Amino acid sequence: MDPSRTVVFSDLDGTLFNSTGEVSPENREAIDRYVENGGKFALSTGREPRNARQHIPGVTVNAPCVVLNGAAVYDYSTGEYSCVHTLGTDTRDVLRRALAEIPGMDLQVYTRRGIFYVTPEATAQPQLLSLHLPCSFVSWESLEDEPWIKCLAYAPPAFEKALGDLLAGEEGDGYRSVPGTTDVGGRLTYFELMPAGISKGSALKALRSHPALEGRTFFAAGDYWNDYELLLAADVPVAPENAVPEIRALCRYVTASNNDHAIAHLLQELIPSL
Repeated sequence: MDPSRTVVFSDLDGTLFNSTGEVSPENREAIDRYVENGGKFALSTGREPRNARQHIPGVTVNAPCVVLNGAAVYDYSTGEYSCVHTLGTDTRDVLRRALAEIPGMDLQVYTRRGIFYVTPEATAQPQLLSLHLPCSFVSWESLEDEPWIKCLAYAPPAFEKALGDLLAGEEGDGYRSVPGTTDVGGRLTYFELMPAGISKGSALKALRSHPALEGRTFFAAGDYWNDYELLLAADVPVAPENAVPEIRALCRYVTASNNDHAIAHLLQELIPSL
């Protein structure tokens, strides 16, 4: 397949990143060659745009990206958001209750301006904090007048189930609660509050009408449950070998693992063979 007729949306953690959270030289070189041949390369990530960008210095991104797990689309060429979805204001009532009932809870709020903790810096979980820089510690009241795109809540292991049950029990039109994990720095579980009905897949569908992408074949690569809707919405869903079994089973193709340059395999071997 001619690269100039394709666009690739790549997940970061567990897909473009290896197990140490880095982009291999092989992946970087493959992306450069793909773009030089007319391909469009984009990110599809749960991360906030500035947070994502600091982990991929020098990686060419030349198409609008799915960010915040589909709650928004971001164009690095213009530095602007589009297709932004926000949480219902009733979500804040649930989060106030959670903060009152769950000891040691961390709460991150994502807006167009970035990532904000509304819980104390002194009690922030170190691993979670390190994964979500740059961020600021602010008062809840300082964010009252702006829309919240998504939130991330964490509780110490002894209170993890209580937090999950509380958030799941209050789901409705305002938000949905999605458990998430990271293995960077050790396994850690958190809960992500997303606008109801929104996912990486819904963002991908919206991008099909983008002028820069019209007529291209949409490839998507991902390894975990937050990639499920993305992969369903793609023309060609691809999983790295390290993906969870259900994601591998969903995909048309399985590449090398993220530690063996999965994206280079997709760009240099799979696409040319189709």
